Amino acid sequence: MELKHLAIRELVKESEESPARITDRGGIIPIASPIATQLFETLNAAFSRRSSLTHGSFNTENEESYPFISAFEEFVSQEWDEAVFATLVDKSMSQLATAINNPSAHNANGGYVLFSLYASDRYEYLLIALVRDKASIGFDNDLHPTEVMEVNLDQLHQAARINISTFRKKQDSYLSFIGSKEKGEITHFFSTAFGCTDVTPSRKSTGELIRATRDFCNQNNMSDRKEEVVEDVVSYLSKQRSEKESANLNEIENLFDAYIPPEQAETAAGTFGQFANKGPYNVSQEFQPHTSTINRFAKLKVKADNWSVDFTKRNFGELNSGKDIEFDEDNNRLIISRLPSKVINQLREALEQDD
Repeated sequence: MELKHLAIRELVKESEESPARITDRGGIIPIASPIATQLFETLNAAFSRRSSLTHGSFNTENEESYPFISAFEEFVSQEWDEAVFATLVDKSMSQLATAINNPSAHNANGGYVLFSLYASDRYEYLLIALVRDKASIGFDNDLHPTEVMEVNLDQLHQAARINISTFRKKQDSYLSFIGSKEKGEITHFFSTAFGCTDVTPSRKSTGELIRATRDFCNQNNMSDRKEEVVEDVVSYLSKQRSEKESANLNEIENLFDAYIPPEQAETAAGTFGQFANKGPYNVSQEFQPHTSTINRFAKLKVKADNWSVDFTKRNFGELNSGKDIEFDEDNNRLIISRLPSKVINQLREALEQDD
């Protein structure tokens, strides 16, 4: 990761009734400082750990109602020097203050707003996050315990990330958001401030991707390999999630092209991304894989009092289905066939030890 610019500002909202205000504290932070790099890395890691991201794009049909959109478009069109970045920060803070003062966000609180502009191997990003203080314990000069306040970077109350590279290519879902629960209600003043529309939860994108995978196989003479394709897609999602990377429809499309029959290649190759991106699936071009949804499709674990078995769903079916693991419902049996030699040897050794 290459950190290009970093800024910290303060948004104060003292009570539900009081209006939010932007203080004069903070500003542009020199990125040469090691502590600035550490702050950015901690912030980015906290955002990447979240699996409940929502995704969307700017509301370009009503752009005049969201000044941030035009400010961001102007920012992207310029060289990103410190003055240009500071201007975007000022305009962003103004919109956040306006959004948090909206009656629908009366439960929301202020905090420190961190802005980081950075680049990864493939993309450039703008990450904006709201964090707050937390009480901790330290020692004074006489080693007496004392309360100290520190910034809680691990707890992102609100955050938004814009994939600038995807935005430039005019692809959808270049916005990613974290929402927080305050007094039992999820506040969305971040998405309001940045003019986001078509917000899709990562859970929905992950589930709809699997549904689109099955339907695409059925419609393109790939039914016999459907479960194999689904397993590959789930493996890809699991890998992206473990590496804290987003899933991308273009990369998933490459998985499909390897399975498409030669006679279908001319019409079906290179089409899955568009197929999944449109209705009724509406899978985001880029999204954060949702962990529990992935696990639901990846494996099935059954457990009794004295034994347990877990296996991929691809290998499981009803009696006489030809699957490696079959459920004989009439006789309450689970039948495991085609055992590998390694497993057979382990079972033999276990029986010999009992003897």
